[in-house]
Amino acid sequence: MHQLTTPFEPSPADAPALCFHSPTDLAQVREFVGECARAVGLTAGRLPALQVAVSEVATNTLLHTASGGTVRVWVDRDELISELTDSGTFEGRCADCPGPAGGWGLRIVDEVCDRFDLYSRPGRTVWRLAVSLDGRPRKP
Repeated sequence: MHQLTTPFEPSPADAPALCFHSPTDLAQVREFVGECARAVGLTAGRLPALQVAVSEVATNTLLHTASGGTVRVWVDRDELISELTDSGTFEGRCADCPGPAGGWGLRIVDEVCDRFDLYSRPGRTVWRLAVSLDGRPRKP
Protein backbone atom coordinates (compact mmCIF):
# COMPACT_ATOMS: atom_id res chain seq x y z
CA MET A 1 0.00 0.00 0.00
CA HIS A 2 1.27 3.41 -0.91
CA GLN A 3 -0.01 6.55 0.79
CA LEU A 4 0.20 9.44 -1.65
CA THR A 5 0.91 13.02 -0.71
CA THR A 6 -1.08 14.55 -3.58
CA PRO A 7 -4.66 13.80 -4.61
CA PHE A 8 -5.49 11.41 -7.44
CA GLU A 9 -6.71 12.69 -10.76
CA PRO A 10 -10.53 12.61 -10.64
CA SER A 11 -12.24 9.38 -11.58
CA PRO A 12 -14.01 9.38 -14.96
CA ALA A 13 -17.38 11.12 -14.81
CA ASP A 14 -19.05 8.11 -16.44
CA ALA A 15 -17.54 5.51 -14.06
CA PRO A 16 -20.27 3.31 -12.57
CA ALA A 17 -20.75 4.07 -8.87
CA LEU A 18 -22.47 2.52 -5.88
CA CYS A 19 -22.98 4.07 -2.45
CA PHE A 20 -22.87 1.86 0.65
CA HIS A 21 -23.91 2.72 4.19
CA SER A 22 -24.20 -0.43 6.30
CA PRO A 23 -22.75 -3.92 6.64
CA THR A 24 -25.82 -5.27 4.85
CA ASP A 25 -24.56 -3.44 1.73
CA LEU A 26 -21.27 -5.37 1.55
CA ALA A 27 -22.68 -8.21 -0.57
CA GLN A 28 -24.04 -5.61 -3.00
CA VAL A 29 -20.59 -3.93 -3.13
CA ARG A 30 -18.93 -7.27 -3.98
CA GLU A 31 -21.53 -8.06 -6.64
CA PHE A 32 -21.31 -4.56 -8.16
CA VAL A 33 -17.52 -4.80 -8.49
CA GLY A 34 -17.86 -8.34 -9.84
CA GLU A 35 -20.35 -7.29 -12.51
CA CYS A 36 -18.17 -4.37 -13.59
CA ALA A 37 -15.05 -6.54 -13.66
CA ARG A 38 -16.70 -9.32 -15.70
CA ALA A 39 -18.05 -6.76 -18.16
CA VAL A 40 -14.54 -5.57 -19.01
CA GLY A 41 -12.97 -9.03 -19.10
CA LEU A 42 -11.18 -9.48 -15.79
CA THR A 43 -10.08 -13.10 -15.69
CA ALA A 44 -12.22 -15.39 -13.55
CA GLY A 45 -9.17 -16.39 -11.54
CA ARG A 46 -8.62 -12.84 -10.27
CA LEU A 47 -12.25 -11.87 -9.68
CA PRO A 48 -12.81 -13.43 -6.21
CA ALA A 49 -9.62 -11.88 -4.83
CA LEU A 50 -10.64 -8.45 -6.13
CA GLN A 51 -14.07 -8.81 -4.55
CA VAL A 52 -12.50 -9.72 -1.20
CA ALA A 53 -10.08 -6.78 -1.46
CA VAL A 54 -12.84 -4.26 -2.19
CA SER A 55 -14.96 -5.74 0.58
CA GLU A 56 -12.09 -5.32 3.06
CA VAL A 57 -11.71 -1.62 2.25
CA ALA A 58 -15.49 -1.12 2.34
CA THR A 59 -15.62 -2.88 5.72
CA ASN A 60 -12.95 -0.53 7.07
CA THR A 61 -14.96 2.40 5.76
CA LEU A 62 -18.02 1.19 7.64
CA LEU A 63 -16.04 0.55 10.82
CA HIS A 64 -14.19 3.85 10.87
CA THR A 65 -16.60 6.42 9.38
CA ALA A 66 -20.12 7.48 10.17
CA SER A 67 -21.41 8.03 6.65
CA GLY A 68 -20.35 5.01 4.58
CA GLY A 69 -18.72 5.41 1.20
CA THR A 70 -18.87 5.15 -2.56
CA VAL A 71 -17.22 2.63 -4.86
CA ARG A 72 -16.48 3.41 -8.52
CA VAL A 73 -15.03 1.08 -11.16
CA TRP A 74 -13.40 1.84 -14.51
CA VAL A 75 -10.64 0.73 -16.87
CA ASP A 76 -7.45 2.74 -17.25
CA ARG A 77 -5.23 1.39 -20.03
CA ASP A 78 -4.87 -2.32 -19.15
CA GLU A 79 -5.97 -2.11 -15.52
CA LEU A 80 -9.30 -2.33 -13.75
CA ILE A 81 -9.49 0.40 -11.10
CA SER A 82 -11.77 0.11 -8.09
CA GLU A 83 -11.93 3.33 -6.09
CA LEU A 84 -13.53 3.67 -2.68
CA THR A 85 -14.11 7.11 -1.21
CA ASP A 86 -15.13 7.81 2.37
CA SER A 87 -15.30 10.61 4.92
CA GLY A 88 -12.57 9.25 7.17
CA THR A 89 -9.00 10.30 7.73
CA PHE A 90 -6.50 7.46 7.38
CA GLU A 91 -3.74 7.57 9.97
CA GLY A 92 -1.94 4.36 9.01
CA ARG A 93 -2.03 2.74 12.41
CA CYS A 94 -3.29 -0.70 11.38
CA ALA A 95 -1.85 -1.28 7.92
CA ASP A 96 1.43 -2.87 9.01
CA CYS A 97 0.62 -4.12 12.48
CA PRO A 98 -1.94 -6.93 12.42
CA GLY A 99 -2.99 -8.14 15.81
CA PRO A 100 -6.01 -8.74 17.99
CA ALA A 101 -7.56 -5.40 16.98
CA GLY A 102 -7.38 -6.22 13.28
CA GLY A 103 -5.26 -4.92 10.48
CA TRP A 104 -5.03 -8.00 8.26
CA GLY A 105 -7.59 -6.67 5.80
CA LEU A 106 -5.37 -3.97 4.31
CA ARG A 107 -2.45 -6.39 4.08
CA ILE A 108 -4.67 -8.80 2.14
CA VAL A 109 -5.71 -5.98 -0.20
CA ASP A 110 -2.07 -5.11 -0.78
CA GLU A 111 -1.23 -8.74 -1.55
CA VAL A 112 -3.99 -9.42 -4.07
CA CYS A 113 -3.96 -6.13 -5.98
CA ASP A 114 -1.27 -5.08 -8.43
CA ARG A 115 -1.43 -1.57 -7.00
CA PHE A 116 -3.04 -0.33 -3.81
CA ASP A 117 -2.81 3.40 -3.19
CA LEU A 118 -4.57 5.88 -0.97
CA TYR A 119 -4.78 9.59 -0.52
CA SER A 120 -6.13 11.00 2.73
CA ARG A 121 -6.75 14.43 4.12
CA PRO A 122 -8.94 15.38 7.08
CA GLY A 123 -12.46 14.21 6.35
CA ARG A 124 -11.77 12.36 3.08
CA THR A 125 -9.89 9.22 2.07
CA VAL A 126 -9.69 7.80 -1.44
CA TRP A 127 -8.52 4.21 -1.89
CA ARG A 128 -7.55 2.91 -5.36
CA LEU A 129 -7.12 -0.77 -6.05
CA ALA A 130 -5.76 -1.80 -9.46
CA VAL A 131 -5.59 -5.23 -11.07
CA SER A 132 -4.28 -6.05 -14.52
CA LEU A 133 -6.83 -7.15 -17.08
CA ASP A 134 -4.40 -9.52 -18.81
CA GLY A 135 -4.64 -11.97 -15.91
CA ARG A 136 -0.99 -11.72 -14.92
CA PRO A 137 -0.30 -10.18 -11.52
CA ARG A 138 2.31 -7.44 -11.84
CA LYS A 139 3.84 -7.74 -8.40
CA PRO A 140 7.12 -9.68 -8.10
